[in-house]
Amino acid sequence: MDPKVILETVLNREEITAIEALMLMREEGKILGDLFEAADSINERINNNVVTYVRSKQVHYTNICRAECSFCSFYRKKGQKGSFSLTPADVVRQIREAGSIKQVSLQGGLNPDLNLNYHLDVLRTVRDAFPALHIHGYSPSEVHFLAKRSRTTPFDILRRFKEAGLDSLSGDSADILNDKVRKKICSDKLRTADWAEIIRTAHRLGMTTTATILFGHVEDEIYICEHLEIIKNIQRETGGITVFEPLVFMPQNTDLARSAKIRQPIAPDRVLQMFAVARIFFSRLIKNISVDWTKTGHDLALRALKCGANDLGALTYDPFEIRLPEINGKGGLTPASMRAMITKAGHTPAERDPHHTKVAVSAVSRKEELVLA
Repeated sequence: MDPKVILETVLNREEITAIEALMLMREEGKILGDLFEAADSINERINNNVVTYVRSKQVHYTNICRAECSFCSFYRKKGQKGSFSLTPADVVRQIREAGSIKQVSLQGGLNPDLNLNYHLDVLRTVRDAFPALHIHGYSPSEVHFLAKRSRTTPFDILRRFKEAGLDSLSGDSADILNDKVRKKICSDKLRTADWAEIIRTAHRLGMTTTATILFGHVEDEIYICEHLEIIKNIQRETGGITVFEPLVFMPQNTDLARSAKIRQPIAPDRVLQMFAVARIFFSRLIKNISVDWTKTGHDLALRALKCGANDLGALTYDPFEIRLPEINGKGGLTPASMRAMITKAGHTPAERDPHHTKVAVSAVSRKEELVLA
């Protein structure tokens, strides 16, 4: 099918199939401009040119992980230099040091020494210390691992997490939802069907989730579109996914980069193509598409806002994740600098709540406009 016909279809408010999304993912050259414009038009129709951000803090409770995924430079083995596990009090201290935030995201490795009671203690301690704070975190991978270790079901783990204070589940550990690729990049982690079922289970329990994809490594366009279709089908069934976040693979210090000889992150146009196709494919079904500015850099993140993205995520970056050299050592963004950056790019900034359900549109002062001038 002619790609221009596909784009006309979406502009006429009709959905496209995964096969049509695949065709768009495989396009190169001048047609990309039309693709980006179509995604921007759909985004404008859905989100009215508003770009959101959130005051959030990510806390890693451990970096000890038995999965040893080849794309990850974060994990350490038990006893290895730099390995750590936090106490519940440590977690509370990090949250308190973050100042005025609306959400904390709790994440960590698959550490066999941290049993279910540890995780419940962390959640209860955080909830007691911060009754109004939205607790986001974990992921299907951690839930699956704990269920196996505790000889129970993911449903039981999620039910107990919710009772202890967890408000929403992270959609991380999706990576690429194809078991052939997963065998290459994360062979000791849960399979595709397990990830999808745990996301559905969280939705059945009344928790919302995010959804992600890790791209720019050994996957190809077929696997990307297969991944998107799995997520779309879940959303049709449950409606519980609040945001989709494409994550750019950062090759520094990873086994995958060494084995696949990947020396640089994926090309900028391919990053934008991922965002554009995701927006066109999901349309209104998943209203929010987030770009991680710490992995793309400010300039490419702002370009992504013209290719379907409508959210820039947290003001601060995760100190344990790989980010671009231009981001290192600069700390996070202030609300004023985030609003100024969004406004300078021609959008209306809005601080959102953790559920993406309501936003406070901010009037940007002249002083804020000058922050990034």
